[in-house]
Amino acid sequence: MAQPVIVAVLADCHIHPGGGPDWTPQILDALAGVDLIVTLGDMGEAAGLDRLAQIAPVLGVRGQDDSDDPRTAPQVRVLQLGGTRLGCVFDPVAAGLADSVDPFNPDYNFRPRCRELFGGAITALLFASTHVPQSGWFPGCMVLNPGSATLPTGVEDGAPGTFIRLEVADDRFDFQIVEIGR
Repeated sequence: MAQPVIVAVLADCHIHPGGGPDWTPQILDALAGVDLIVTLGDMGEAAGLDRLAQIAPVLGVRGQDDSDDPRTAPQVRVLQLGGTRLGCVFDPVAAGLADSVDPFNPDYNFRPRCRELFGGAITALLFASTHVPQSGWFPGCMVLNPGSATLPTGVEDGAPGTFIRLEVADDRFDFQIVEIGR
């Protein structure tokens, strides 16, 4: 059995130094020890990605609130980690994969559209655009949204920030939605 790869999945953080949220020590501590950081869009300016890159390599997809950066330039990305294929998009409705995202409701052509968009079947769809963490099992695929570590929906009511921690080994993966205290 191969050594597991630990992946942190983040989205919707909107990091704009001097004019928006920033990484807190609690968030950075929670990311310690990961092997890869995947961002799903709306991360903000490159300075936020640069800070994450001090922890682990960073790559992802582009959202609506992202500066130009080669690490997050594509609209769609496939990550192949062992036998696990992760499809990454910012907005699955815009990508033609879902009718709604909060809650996630797959399009009736979900499986064929995933194969077309990602060049084959995927183990899990990672998406963003809601600031709300979600997980579910839909036609042949796990669907995961990390929420937001910095701007969770309900923050005014004390909602914790969130991200997803994936542990991928061989042909399996486990996930945890990690809550970050304030």
